[in-house]
Amino acid sequence: MFERTIDYLRISVTDRCNLRCIYCMPQAGVDTVLYREILTFEEITRLVSIFASLGIRRVKLTGGEPLVRKDIISLIKSLVCVSGIKELSLTTNGVLLSNYAAELKKTGVNRINISLDTLRKDRFRDISGNDNFYDVIDGVESARESGFSPLKLNMVVMKGINDDEISDFVEFCLSRGLILRFIEFMNLMPLWREDYFMPIKEIKDICERKFGLEKAADLGPGPAEYYKIGGAQVGFIRTSEDNCRCCNRLRITSTGELKLCLYENGGLSLKDLLRRRDTDQKIRDAIAERLSVKESIDYRKWGSNTVHMSSVGG
Repeated sequence: MFERTIDYLRISVTDRCNLRCIYCMPQAGVDTVLYREILTFEEITRLVSIFASLGIRRVKLTGGEPLVRKDIISLIKSLVCVSGIKELSLTTNGVLLSNYAAELKKTGVNRINISLDTLRKDRFRDISGNDNFYDVIDGVESARESGFSPLKLNMVVMKGINDDEISDFVEFCLSRGLILRFIEFMNLMPLWREDYFMPIKEIKDICERKFGLEKAADLGPGPAEYYKIGGAQVGFIRTSEDNCRCCNRLRITSTGELKLCLYENGGLSLKDLLRRRDTDQKIRDAIAERLSVKESIDYRKWGSNTVHMSSVGG
């Protein structure tokens, strides 16, 4: 239907996070799963090998917050050795990044995405529920110093919350050579609030008036539409059914569910297949059968979603 190549896998390595961002997790937190219910490093590595045999070439580690998973570096060392995987990346809130950036680079992580929704210390606590603002800024600088380039910074724009910082983020990223991506507040998950929603067009208009925008080539098949501002690139990501046309990604939750779509409520339990000792071929066949469904997926079919973003991995 969409004639796309599915070559990108996002793996949540934990449902735990050291922040409580207002669009991702309730301030009181969510019920975390028992450690024995999440995939082991050996299971993750085996699955990545199976997916590589099915054409997956890029893997991104997510959470929760992936850097809170104990001994995460040992998992990365295993994944970089999987035949067929061309790129290993990681998305993080940056709180622990200054402790890990150099080792991540040395171990073989190719790219890092950092989520940051405000450049104001007091507002950071209101949005994230924590006081780690300067830890995140230190993490950004450590990633730059460790040689991660390009380094992407993701900002979820919320009306009345942080929309007055759009220009500040552009200038922050311009001065540091970062790729900035504005993300439209997504109408999914239980924490959706219509009063926070700001259309991506309004965000683009602000950037156009202040800086001017020059259309740039897209960085791969993802949902971001890129423009040049000065010598930097700025991406705009909106919630749209058009994203289905370019979506080349699969997701595995921390408990081992294969999700074809971010909006999907359920999924194929790969953990069950692994722990009943199915062969690689049986698991490969089950995955291939599910992949045949993704070709025709339209996210609108899923309806209301009751899963928090923290358990999906974004």
